[in-house]
Order: sequence, then C-alpha cells, then structure tokens
Amino acid sequence: METIQHRPKLRVPLAVMIAASFGLVPAAAEELVLKDGQKVVGTIVGFENDMFRVETEFGFALIRKDKVETVNFNAGGKDAASKKQPERKKTPGESPAEKPSRPAPAEAASSAAAVKRAPVPPPVSKPVDEPMPASVQEHVDGASYVNDSFHFAMFRPLGWKVFENVPKETGSAMVAFGTEDEQTLLFVDRQVWSGTPDLKSDFVEDKLRKTYPEYQKISESRTEIDGRPAIQRVFRGVLDGVEWHGLSVHVAQGNAVFGIVGLTSAETFQFEQAIFNKIFKSFRFLPPPAGASSSAGLTR
Repeated sequence: METIQHRPKLRVPLAVMIAASFGLVPAAAEELVLKDGQKVVGTIVGFENDMFRVETEFGFALIRKDKVETVNFNAGGKDAASKKQPERKKTPGESPAEKPSRPAPAEAASSAAAVKRAPVPPPVSKPVDEPMPASVQEHVDGASYVNDSFHFAMFRPLGWKVFENVPKETGSAMVAFGTEDEQTLLFVDRQVWSGTPDLKSDFVEDKLRKTYPEYQKISESRTEIDGRPAIQRVFRGVLDGVEWHGLSVHVAQGNAVFGIVGLTSAETFQFEQAIFNKIFKSFRFLPPPAGASSSAGLTR
C-alpha cells in the first residue's frame, strides 16, 4: 500500500501575501466570491497547489484560485472593509479607462446656489448733467432765505441781497447773495449723480479749480450739515485778477451733492469766515410741500 506523503503547507503570512495580490488588505475573516456566484466565508490559512485553504465553520475547504472572482476581507468579521475587484489584465494597445471626476451632488448644489446668490456689483456712480429749471421759486422770510424749488433754507445776514443774475462762474448755482459792494459772495450749487454721490470725489474740487484760477486748497475736514456728513474746505484763488479766499461745504441729499461756497477778499476773510460758518450751520433741507408753492415767493 502506497503511502501518500503530504507536501508541507505554506505558512499563513505567505498565503496572505498571495491573497494581497488581489489588491486587498488582510483582516480577521474573508469572503471568497466564486465565478459561479457562490460565496465561501472563512479564514484563509494557506495556499497550496494554486488553491486557497480556507477554514470555515464546517471545516477546511480547498478552493482553486482560477475559480475565485474576488476575495473580500471583513473588518472585525462583520461589514466588508473592501470590495475592490482584482485588476483585469489589459490587452495590448488597450488604454486604461478613466472615470470623469464629478462633484458630489451636495457640492454641485452648493456651488450652483453660490453662483445664484453672488451679488451683482452696482454700476459706478458718476456726475451727470441735469439742466436747471426755467425758473426758481424762492422767498425771503426775515433773516431766512427759503428756496421753494429745491427745498432748502438758510440764514441770510442782514443787509445781504439776493442777486437776480447768478454769476456765470458758478455754473449750476441755484442762488447767490452777498453784500451790497459784492466784496463778499455766497452761492449754493447742486451736482446730480447717476447713483450714490461721492463727497470725496475729485470732481468737486476740480470744479472749484476750474472756476478759480490759481486755486489752492488750504485745508479739508469733516463736518456735519443738517445732521448729515459733509466735507469742508478752505481755499484761495484768483477771480478777475483779484485774490479771493473761500470756505465751502458739500453735503449729499438723495442723489445730489449740494455745495455752499462763500467767497471774500483776503483782507476781510477772517471776519467773513465767522459769517460763512453761521450760514453753514443754519442750512437745512425742507420736506417738499403738499400743495403748490406760495404765490408770495420770488421767481427768478
């Protein structure tokens, strides 16, 4: 009787290394999926003669390697830790298939929402030309000057007259008044903007520079007019060959910038500056009247 001698079994670590050739990581229990769909659950304890030696709850089983589709290693013997398929050998000339990278549904939805919520930048605001009305309704009430067309009022010093013809140098001036000798003059102009006005814009100072040759800004500071932020400037320049000193404030109302500019000679500036400041502090905007303008008003 011929005695069959068993070949020595491979040690477990080497068997696990062979199983790792399927691209898997060993764990406590394995599931071998056969090509015919059957599954064998157990622990691979060896590999011999191109066969896996698997210890199952029913005993040991030898499974040919070419019958195995894949091996799943389970974490802790419960859920599958990996279901990676073994790499199929590529035929010559075959290019590897690559799956296009697609964003997760949540990421795609978030990106789409961000695009929809992206605020549209507002258009850049800039000065626009708006013609003055054919006539300006205004009246004087004691020591107050009231402009009914543009709805503002301010202090008018005693003895100062309202000029019938506003000087052309003021451009968009709505009113001008001053002393009888015209050595001191104050006017109010308005610049309309396409959007939110910019008090710090160079346009305001450029307008003064164009009006007064040799214009030179002496100082600039922040102040308030009628409870609103305003910019005050002290400057000097030359007009008709005479050196003038000036004090101006600019304040926004709606989409327009109102400029109140006081001018006087260099000799009287220190005195008149106090008068200008009193007028600036008295300046206030008025609500539009509910009815028509008073017939007692002046019309220019």
